[in-house]
Amino acid sequence: MVTSSSRFAYGDCFDLMDKAVADPKGIQIKFARHEDAWHFRIRLHTARRIDRVENREIYNEGDPMYGKSIYDQLTMRIRSDGNGSAWLRMERIDAQEFEIQSLSNVVPDEPEPQKMVISNVPVEVIPIRRFVRRF
Repeated sequence: MVTSSSRFAYGDCFDLMDKAVADPKGIQIKFARHEDAWHFRIRLHTARRIDRVENREIYNEGDPMYGKSIYDQLTMRIRSDGNGSAWLRMERIDAQEFEIQSLSNVVPDEPEPQKMVISNVPVEVIPIRRFVRRF
């Protein structure tokens, strides 16, 4: 399927992404079918790519917006509701809440497995191609 490379073909996408960027957390849109949400998500990604390409032409190299889009701060996720319809969520990445923990401060739940060293045992090294052909 060939998609348009014109900004005018994605006016609805840009309008909705503008609303998602303006909202503190983002927005969601309900679609009658999962396939419709999937198709619209492709259109959103294409619109974002068009914005990046245009920003390469508008901004000079070295500018923070050169080759980037204001919509890069959005993530698009599809959530099915179990009835055949689906929600397309445009969430701001900076609004996601999660906990970060350093691994150096974490006490492991399970002890690390013991490493076994076998010495003086002949082992045949088989190249991967020969190994796959045997099966």
